Amino acid sequence: MKIVVRLFSTCLLFTLIACAKNKDGGFQMMDPASDISIQAYLRQQNDTTAIKDISGIYYTIIKPGDGVHFCKPTSVPSIVYSSKLLNGRTVFSSFVPTDFDHRELKNHIPGWQIGLLKISVGGKIRLYIPPEYAYGNVGVTGVIPPNAILISEIELVSIVE
Repeated sequence: MKIVVRLFSTCLLFTLIACAKNKDGGFQMMDPASDISIQAYLRQQNDTTAIKDISGIYYTIIKPGDGVHFCKPTSVPSIVYSSKLLNGRTVFSSFVPTDFDHRELKNHIPGWQIGLLKISVGGKIRLYIPPEYAYGNVGVTGVIPPNAILISEIELVSIVE
């Protein structure tokens, strides 16, 4: 009986570790391969400063910002950003601030929704985003392959409430 209880407890623990809350408050399965790939990339880059969020994304705060003006899900952030794949290929970038036609934070990819809450205006963050919090198993045709890990570097220029 003890073996059955131990086995059940171990399975439950691994299930909880491999899950992350989705934006609806439910749990979403995380692919352990994504975590392993991000960790390997960080080791290869000698990045010992990246922190793993409970969601499964990793992040490095390059500059925290003013400490006063933080995003909310309904904020419209104006950002300067670049996003690339693990192989170094840049897939999206802006050279000037953009608010994506007044798009609220809650309508951006989940990885950005999580990451931009960690800095304030004037801040800069690097996000290592697993596919579950980027473009998933669909990707972006001709730009981002399915199940791609996205590395986004984002500077929060301003916020419109």
